[in-house]
Amino acid sequence: MVFLALLGAIFGVILAEYLIYKKYGYSGLSYSVSFGSDEVFEGDDVYLFEEISNRGRLPLPYVRSDTNLPEGLRFCIFEEKNGKAKTNLTGYIQSIFMLRPGATVKRRWRVRCLGRGEYTLTGVIIGTTDLFGLFRGTRELEFSADRCPKLTVLPSTMSLSDNFTSSKYLCGDIVSNICPVTDPLRICGAREYMPGDPVNRINWKSSASHGCLMVNSEERTVRHRFNIVLNMNSREIEQYPDRPSDSFAVERSIKVVASILDRVATEDIPVRLIVNSSCGENEMFSPVSDDASGEKIMMSEPFRGREDMLSALRAIAALKLSISLPAEKMFDHISENPDLYRDSENLIIVSPYIDQRMLNLYPLMRNFGVNVIYYVTSTRREAILPDDVDIYFLNC
Repeated sequence: MVFLALLGAIFGVILAEYLIYKKYGYSGLSYSVSFGSDEVFEGDDVYLFEEISNRGRLPLPYVRSDTNLPEGLRFCIFEEKNGKAKTNLTGYIQSIFMLRPGATVKRRWRVRCLGRGEYTLTGVIIGTTDLFGLFRGTRELEFSADRCPKLTVLPSTMSLSDNFTSSKYLCGDIVSNICPVTDPLRICGAREYMPGDPVNRINWKSSASHGCLMVNSEERTVRHRFNIVLNMNSREIEQYPDRPSDSFAVERSIKVVASILDRVATEDIPVRLIVNSSCGENEMFSPVSDDASGEKIMMSEPFRGREDMLSALRAIAALKLSISLPAEKMFDHISENPDLYRDSENLIIVSPYIDQRMLNLYPLMRNFGVNVIYYVTSTRREAILPDDVDIYFLNC
């Protein structure tokens, strides 16, 4: 009888412990996460800070947090094997803690930003158990709207001269001897460094060969404002009309747009961005016109100078891979309403492909004094190319 009573008492204690943990196991558990910076560039690393606390009275021998990152962000896990360091990238990571009452555990993870965009962590999955391992529960903790950690990844730039075939003129610039603004894209030679010269004009190869610091001599040009048309279609006919099927080609186009903006960031040149995608609640964009097609084509306010270019990069980072209007209708709208798009001397079309509809814009806009330039970010060519058009093709 004593043995049965003891066995019943043990069973009662275990059952009571199980019920207590089942009811109150999560009551004192709190979890928070934040990024070390709210804005970085594509390819950069940022720290993710994770904090989990047990504010209750029950000890938690086993707490597991499962954190998933959105597509475009990856945890960097460093390992060393055979004396060689290795970096593993993963979008999912699991952390295990043991928390006594009132204890807090802080973790820091390195996150690599592989793609531009706006990212938000909405929650985490937490798992706990009791002292005897009988109760095993999981719960998804969702962050409130004001506590959701957000990260903006700005698009990185690329060397257009190295990745695209060269062209004689860029953006319709005209060489001038009287303009006070020099063009860093037009290098006419090198001279010895003088106090006050910008450091970014130093020609390191020439400096090494001459044995002293040499800077690039730049031609003076007359700059004109221009518009950039970003085509979100990856090909003429998409499998799904509301999103591109080749997202990599569209992302390259976005990177080209960012590179063009980066080139003119130091100059006082107004630039507008035109795109056939929804720009959400961004106040810098508005529909081109009130008609059915024009309402789905978004045009930005003019960007000018470094401060505005940073705003432009943020607007590009917020672009979704969606198509608000098929490219053929967008270019038809430009052809039918050239007055809406000829407020600049140059129209740069950045697209994953080139077809006859785009090429038809060249003679049409030329009649209005607008030079049309094309950047093609894939090898797809669906038209016969004329000889007198400036077209930049991605190097294979």
